[in-house]
Amino acid sequence: MKRRTISRMLGQVPRILIVDDEEHVTGVLEELTNRYGFSPRCLNRSLDVNEEIKSEFYNVVLLDVMMPGKSGIELVLEIRKLSPDTKVVVMTGYAEKEIVIQALRYGAFDFIEKPFTSDFIYHAVRRAIDTQRTELEFKQAYEELKVKREELVLSETRLKQVNRQLLETNKALSVLAQNIDRTRKETEFQVAEKIRTSVVPILDKVAGDNRYDGLRHDLDLLLEVVDDLLTTLSDDPQINDVLSATEFRVAALIKNGLSNEEIADHMCISNYTVKSHRRRIRKKLNLNNSSKNLQEYLRSKFKKQGLEGGKDAV
Repeated sequence: MKRRTISRMLGQVPRILIVDDEEHVTGVLEELTNRYGFSPRCLNRSLDVNEEIKSEFYNVVLLDVMMPGKSGIELVLEIRKLSPDTKVVVMTGYAEKEIVIQALRYGAFDFIEKPFTSDFIYHAVRRAIDTQRTELEFKQAYEELKVKREELVLSETRLKQVNRQLLETNKALSVLAQNIDRTRKETEFQVAEKIRTSVVPILDKVAGDNRYDGLRHDLDLLLEVVDDLLTTLSDDPQINDVLSATEFRVAALIKNGLSNEEIADHMCISNYTVKSHRRRIRKKLNLNNSSKNLQEYLRSKFKKQGLEGGKDAV
């Protein structure tokens, strides 16, 4: 059977299959339907109908119900099975009304009584074709709607897959960012710890040695650079983490209320060195606002962090 698309069925010139064992009847009907702009094909043997229906799509079959070989009722059933969209119009005499009723029950679209007029033939065929066109257009719209729905479902599925992939990618990037941040913090901590334990004690020792007074300016600049670096590496400063041992002792003495001169005498360093330590302590503790009282801040910080005893007895 040839593939029959709805578009092809709607686009073709209406094809009419005329089936009657009387050749003069098929001849008249062929002439009439051809005159009306249809494309007729005639058969005089009922046994040839099935093969013809299989090979071509006919919009309408004009079928005589009383023919030798195979009854019209059988043919109605077979045509409806082979080509459900084809409209069957049965032709019958007055005495065959019971057969007509049965044919209509089995799927025939309409019937024509013999003898018939040309106008009656035209209107019967025209009505069958118009009804068929409406049904085919509805079926075409339904098929297109099904395709659109399938495309929509497919698009929705793809969208869900893309969304899931984006969520997974975002999750992976989030984990990667956390790992990078954790690694960065660990590296910064290690660098800061190395500077505090190795570099700062040496600088403090040099700064407290009077033999290097001529390099005082350069030492202060170097200490400020180191202080800035340690401050940058300490987002949430903890006194015992960010301050060197010497700075911690100075901070403890400031917390206890000692002046710069008293601290200098107590630690055997110059008053200038004490001031340098105070500046570094403020930087490391992010006390850039000079209006903040360092002594009060240190008291609250020592108490909050449980350092009242200190890490270096004063």
